[in-house]
Amino acid sequence: MRLTNDDLRLALMPNFRRILIIKPSSMGDVVHALPTLSALRRTFPSASITWLVKRQWAGLLERAEELDRVWPVAPGFGGWLSQVPRLREANFDLVVDLQGLFRSGLMAFATGALRRIGLSSAREGATWFYTDIIPDRDPNQRHAVDRCWRVAEALGVGDSPKVFRIPLPEAERAWAIQRLRTLPRPWLMVGVGEALVDSI
Repeated sequence: MRLTNDDLRLALMPNFRRILIIKPSSMGDVVHALPTLSALRRTFPSASITWLVKRQWAGLLERAEELDRVWPVAPGFGGWLSQVPRLREANFDLVVDLQGLFRSGLMAFATGALRRIGLSSAREGATWFYTDIIPDRDPNQRHAVDRCWRVAEALGVGDSPKVFRIPLPEAERAWAIQRLRTLPRPWLMVGVGEALVDSI
């Protein structure tokens, strides 16, 4: 089965139990995909959701409460290939490739999952590895968050808020507050996750 459709709700009626997100890099790209993780969790609340990511970004995702497992991968093609047997053993029934490159598409295919979702804007021939292709018109005119969000829209939950949920441990919150208090003002802070400003 190979579907290209704006609305995959009917195509995705099965209650998937084991879902794999493929978005290995970079840190900014991983953060951009966090709302899509929330959308998948809302759509499949009882599923086990795993995220395949480069080892250096695994620590960020280990704090994501909506994620059941982080699957770190070593850099280089050899690192990816070494994971294929274990990925097949995991018996994923849905794979969502948010990276959209040949390597990530090939990894999606190598899992053996019956359903593999990706965007039509995927490059390097990655779409050949998908069973379901979500149209992504004018990708260069859309922010990366909105491109990933096409998955949520196709699942019928695109009207829900985009949530970036990475809890901040109390010890790290205290460290950040103390550090920021020592800096001269004015300053500009950009933080992913929970806000600190009310505490400073």
